[in-house]
Amino acid sequence: MSYIKNRIFKSSTVAIFCSYILIISCSEVLSPKTVNTRVAVADANAKYCPEGSGNTQLDLNNIKLKREKNIPLIYQGYNNIEGPVWHDGVLYYSNMGSHLPDKNGFVLSNQAAIWRWVIGQEPQLWMDDTEAGTNGLALDSQGNLIAARQLDGSIVTIDWKTRQITSLADGFNNKRFNSPNDLTIAHDDRIFFTDPNWNTPSNIDLDSTQGGGSAGSLEPGQRIYSIVNGNVKATAVTELVPALRDKPNGIILSLDQEQLIVGGLRGLWAFDLTAGDVSNPQQILDSPIDGLGKDCNGNIYITTTTQVGERADGQVVLIIDKEYQKIGQLNVEGIHIVTNIAFGGENRKTLFVTGLTDPDDGDMPRYCGDSVCLSAGIYSAKLNVPGFPY
Repeated sequence: MSYIKNRIFKSSTVAIFCSYILIISCSEVLSPKTVNTRVAVADANAKYCPEGSGNTQLDLNNIKLKREKNIPLIYQGYNNIEGPVWHDGVLYYSNMGSHLPDKNGFVLSNQAAIWRWVIGQEPQLWMDDTEAGTNGLALDSQGNLIAARQLDGSIVTIDWKTRQITSLADGFNNKRFNSPNDLTIAHDDRIFFTDPNWNTPSNIDLDSTQGGGSAGSLEPGQRIYSIVNGNVKATAVTELVPALRDKPNGIILSLDQEQLIVGGLRGLWAFDLTAGDVSNPQQILDSPIDGLGKDCNGNIYITTTTQVGERADGQVVLIIDKEYQKIGQLNVEGIHIVTNIAFGGENRKTLFVTGLTDPDDGDMPRYCGDSVCLSAGIYSAKLNVPGFPY
């Protein structure tokens, strides 16, 4: 059973600038550097959040996720839709999976293409899997596309017009990353990303990767990294919480960017974040976590698993507020695993939710509840609060 722990939320509202020497009566006395950082974060949030939107309380009454029709898939069996990002009126997303065996019987696993979907039209293939090889997609402060690329174990930029790929980082301690999965980007373009080892393509020599062991293992090798100006640093996340060595996955910054939130197979934790360094881990959930999203009110949207009716592995989007208290849940019906979150559409008030399905459970069709699972797909719901594009 999932649970949520209380925490004290730090107010990020600064009404009065406390200058160098004069101490004015403030509820919180801040250094000029801290004030400047908070102003920069507020400016970054304003790109996606209209004035006053942070004061709008999320209303989930009568909100249900609708499965979108006619979402094409390019793989013959297992398909995963991941990493949605909204940019310039379009939803982009990764489609991962495997083609049929080649003439030698070899199956290259975890290939990934990028699709481009103008809402109301049929999605179009934007980059095929010989070029893309992506999982998580994100935007930096200039709106550039940043991607976690499992094809070659790298974090890259992809030019919107030319689709040219430029590597930002491709390894740590002289080994390639395992399989960069999800990423989040701060106001100053510092990148944080997770690097599990379960989406590493099958043609990769595993001795050349960071490693980390199979599911259930707490061996070192699966980490959370940061990139600043091309410099890669292993954060202390997995030293502070060894449980996050077990397939770290979703990652996001709190609205005020004072906390880094990271999930994996064993749950979800929030870490205080100061100058890029993490500390003071607090567990929020103990259920398996995939993707994370947030809205302009600071609510966090979590793709996870819980009991839904008779289904023990019901797939849901759990919503918690900025004090990490549960405020709602949206069921994702018929899907094997719900994967990730993005806000887009008009005024960025449409919540897009992605999911995967492996159609076979051994020699039998895979069931989701009492029915055969639907294919991988995208779900949506229109909310009253805008959110962030990835």
